[in-house]
Amino acid sequence: MTENVFGFIILLIAHAAAGIYSSTLKYSKKTTFTIWGAWVLIQSALLVVAELLTDTMLQFLIGFVLSLVGQYVIFFVTTKGRILHRIFIISTYSIFFCIAMTLFTMIRGTFADLHPVIILLIQAGMLFAIVSYFINHICSLCNSVAKNITAGWTPLILANVVFMIMVVLSSIFPVRITSFNDPSIVMFIFVCASIMAVYPVVFSNINSMSEAAIKREVEAQNKLLLAQIDAEHAQIVADSQARHDRRHHNLVLLELANSNDMDSVKEYLSNLVKSDSEVFEKVRYCDNVTVNTVLTVYARQAKERGIDVKISANVARDIAIPPQDLVVTIANLFENAINATQKLKESNKSIDISIKENSQRLLIKVENSCNANMDFDESFYGIGIHSVISVANKYDGMYDFTAENAVFSAKVSLNI
Repeated sequence: MTENVFGFIILLIAHAAAGIYSSTLKYSKKTTFTIWGAWVLIQSALLVVAELLTDTMLQFLIGFVLSLVGQYVIFFVTTKGRILHRIFIISTYSIFFCIAMTLFTMIRGTFADLHPVIILLIQAGMLFAIVSYFINHICSLCNSVAKNITAGWTPLILANVVFMIMVVLSSIFPVRITSFNDPSIVMFIFVCASIMAVYPVVFSNINSMSEAAIKREVEAQNKLLLAQIDAEHAQIVADSQARHDRRHHNLVLLELANSNDMDSVKEYLSNLVKSDSEVFEKVRYCDNVTVNTVLTVYARQAKERGIDVKISANVARDIAIPPQDLVVTIANLFENAINATQKLKESNKSIDISIKENSQRLLIKVENSCNANMDFDESFYGIGIHSVISVANKYDGMYDFTAENAVFSAKVSLNI
């Protein structure tokens, strides 16, 4: 087996590393590693066969074309998320791969007198540096941007096509670069360095602008949310006062009716007083006015949409978390649950909410029905979820969002 086969195997391992660590995985890490590992072994065996046949074209087809196509297929099979985002990731890696292949040729041409093992070590070190930069810097920034934007990937993919053409042309014209002594090496290095530098600059700026835009939207949403809660709270207080006053009137009328033996009036008024008492009690979920108001408002909205709501709340009247943060957290989680549940076609739509204080923590859990085949990850976080995460981070808390067995679960804990 020649050094060419070992060089191709190193590239296969780099393909696998890039595929595993560049995007959100569809399967567990163990399964993903197994798939990529099997592919590397099969591809390596094919390379050995091609080497034994001493067919240069066959070696090129198996070592370059088939390995690249196989990487694309397995990448899309083992990852999940928006398709354009993943196309951008794999096309970006293709650019870095073309740069690596040219550098491989240059290393072999420049250090031809060195032992093949030393050349392989140099190539492996260079490839490790390129793939590490791709995964740790380019992919991390790209995935961070993907959480904030849902469109605009097509122009970036087209830019990658242009970059690919620039890399290929700069390594072939005016002459093919075969060593570090070629005159056109300066242009190739300039093109490669520019491409590698442009991604962090573009993504950092997009990320900054996206985060600023989201922050403005969250602040505007929170102001509207607080205004809505204040209005609803005022209405609830007014309704409670009206019911309270009406109950006194009913009691007076009941006494008057009793004195005149008006059984029908007596029965009617008794039922009315009892009904008012039940309504009054239903809006009281806990002692905390803010939490109680938010739960009352959104429980009413859920029931109007035919959603079964179960609420268990135990929050003290005075808690060391400002009302605005309680509103943002609970209201966003409850509202998201309502919006997701009402889209279901099933009749058994339900939301289960639990809020309690435990060991200096406020624990909030909201569960709602969802599609059994729902595939949820961070790319689906909306403004409401980002707002909840912001509050959780503010109180050094924790959060977890999962979708399993047709139930979406949102868990948030805040340090009191």
